[in-house]
Amino acid sequence: MNPARRHTLVLALLASLALSACGEDDSGQAPSAPDRSAPAPPPGPGPASGDGSVSASGTPIRVTVGDTELTARLDDNATARDLAAQLPLTLTFRDHNSVEKTAPLPRELSLENAPEGHDPSAGDIGYWAPDGDLVFYYDDAAPFFNGIVRIGEFDGEMDAIETQGEDFSATIEPA
Repeated sequence: MNPARRHTLVLALLASLALSACGEDDSGQAPSAPDRSAPAPPPGPGPASGDGSVSASGTPIRVTVGDTELTARLDDNATARDLAAQLPLTLTFRDHNSVEKTAPLPRELSLENAPEGHDPSAGDIGYWAPDGDLVFYYDDAAPFFNGIVRIGEFDGEMDAIETQGEDFSATIEPA
């Protein structure tokens, strides 16, 4: 995630927390002061929003390319859950337009409640519904398309995927 986006996300989260702390509870009274005796939990990643952050919920997966293991997390939506039910899978990927690697899945995934499309970011995992392909996006140049469903994202760098040539295998399995 680029520093400007991270900074904006942190500021938005802090503003949201500050505003929620100023509200009243269901009884119409201001909330009491928080218990300071217990330390606050460490900050963690927020919900996945397509901005490059990794969701704390969802299904952790491992993607193995050659000797390299990458970690990722599938979102909590019908399409991602359908993919998780098919794991483990070993798929053959190929490059498309120097922005994404795609592989056909053994069967189509559910599109229940899926949006019409998505504008993917580098690190996103998607499903290209028209062809039934799993997609790993490694460049932000991929544009919005109807038929793309975001189903997860990688936890970190994807160099092991980006640098692969044509027709390479990757194994996707629960972590």
